[in-house]
Amino acid sequence: MANVALGFRVKSGWAAAAVVSGPVSSPTVLHTRHVDLCDSTVPESRQPYHAVDETQGELELDQDRIKKRLDVVRHVTAQSLGKFLSDCRTNEWAPTRAGIVAGSLVDPSTIRSPHIRAHAMEGHLFRTVVEDELRAHALSCVVLAEKTALKAASEAIRSREDALKRTLANLGRQVEGPWRTEEKLAALAGWVAVSGR
Repeated sequence: MANVALGFRVKSGWAAAAVVSGPVSSPTVLHTRHVDLCDSTVPESRQPYHAVDETQGELELDQDRIKKRLDVVRHVTAQSLGKFLSDCRTNEWAPTRAGIVAGSLVDPSTIRSPHIRAHAMEGHLFRTVVEDELRAHALSCVVLAEKTALKAASEAIRSREDALKRTLANLGRQVEGPWRTEEKLAALAGWVAVSGR
């Protein structure tokens, strides 16, 4: 199947994922799913930069703990995305591009509050781990910030924002399972990736 892309709305510890096919003027969502990016049996892997020990503050400072948590995140992400891509091949979908919507693209080092910086570091971590894993599988990636995703998509797809919103709402009729904001943003990211812009 030609012109297939993956879309993701990356959150802390998981991502909503969508397989989207073109043409750009009339996209189709072939599949959606939840992709794990952390290990539920290792709760700290969901928020690896948050301190476990309240006495040290809100930001984890123990580099050994952080490294172990990041190793878990990378391992689980590789497994989850590997399975997702394997399932795509089984269904004869051959994506070559992917789109990612992240909560923010702000550099975490610019954030003064340790607690907010921990969240920003985790957002950056999960986004970049997904992006790195997709690139390792030869998929080119486009990354959008959630706040400006619709505007960026409007420019890439060359359609008005209100038309994009209507199309996204209608795409949910093709999908089994939930069609929440996360799935819509994953589909939007995949649609932008289908456009190749």
